[in-house]
Amino acid sequence: MFAEERKELIIKILQEKKRVTNKELNETLGVSGTTIRTYLSELEEQGQLVRTHGGAILIEDTIMAEDTIVSRKDKNKTEKTQIAKLARNMISQGDTVLLDSGTTCLELARELRNIEDITVITNDLRIALEIQKNPSIQAIFLGGTIRNNYECTIGSAVINALQNYSVDKVFLSANALSMSKGATTPHIENALVKEAIMKSGNNKILLCDSSKIGKRTLCSFAKLTDFNFIISDRMISDKDRKEIEDKGVKVLI
Repeated sequence: MFAEERKELIIKILQEKKRVTNKELNETLGVSGTTIRTYLSELEEQGQLVRTHGGAILIEDTIMAEDTIVSRKDKNKTEKTQIAKLARNMISQGDTVLLDSGTTCLELARELRNIEDITVITNDLRIALEIQKNPSIQAIFLGGTIRNNYECTIGSAVINALQNYSVDKVFLSANALSMSKGATTPHIENALVKEAIMKSGNNKILLCDSSKIGKRTLCSFAKLTDFNFIISDRMISDKDRKEIEDKGVKVLI
């Protein structure tokens, strides 16, 4: 096992237990106490944990920076595909759905290749180009100011247009999902568009891979309890799933 894999395992242990001792890590990882202390120091410098006397505790809701589209493109690809397939099963013939911008929603758009007689509304350029390949889909693109390097539209034109729509289901993405702060995104104008998307849908479904849970970014756009469903992957911890479902939100994996 490489050093980075060991550090990832330390974080997974902390996500489950919230605190861990050096002795527990020694036994689990099979490395020296000096190596454990080095790993903990490096993870503390990255803001992922706080070292304590003889161990470490997890920093709840780690604040994340915004990844670029390029860096997100192949990140957690398997999990996103799994989530998209589950989301596809929620869409029926005749539905009007709204797809938020983001790589997981793009995977969902790709799952709609063979569906018939639905309407899809989106503010994501890549999603619009994907869904227009299917002549059985009525595609509506929400024009506005294009956010450079993120391939989506933002601003008052998008928000005003969304006020004219009431759809069956909205599928949203988030950069992070915090139990206390809800669904978040780093960019305020993105957050405002997502808030407007939330208001447009009868059923609100968040597509969120497990790596984003227990973290947060700058701007909240929805409380956890605002969603009817959260679709995640099989790596979601039992603790996180239970905590979400205890709030009355169904988790699908």
